[in-house]
Amino acid sequence: MTLHDLLEDDVMTATRDRIEDLVLRIQSDFLDNPTLALTQPAAEKRFGLDEVTCAGVLGALEEARVLTRREGAYRRYFPRLAARRAA
Repeated sequence: MTLHDLLEDDVMTATRDRIEDLVLRIQSDFLDNPTLALTQPAAEKRFGLDEVTCAGVLGALEEARVLTRREGAYRRYFPRLAARRAA
């Protein structure tokens, strides 16, 4: 393993750790505030993120069914409400 490989691993770990921290921070905000609804630009401002990072984190939380996107805003996902809407 070269020095370059070691440095690259450190960068990847730092990036992965930063993303994990962002996911947990944003998830906590929505879980702590069940009525919170944010558009992507509002989430970017609230969490101090660039457009690409914010879209990735919100998308991951939507995919994990922590959040749902309705009427242009991200909101906490409530399975029972989603089932009622589908029926």
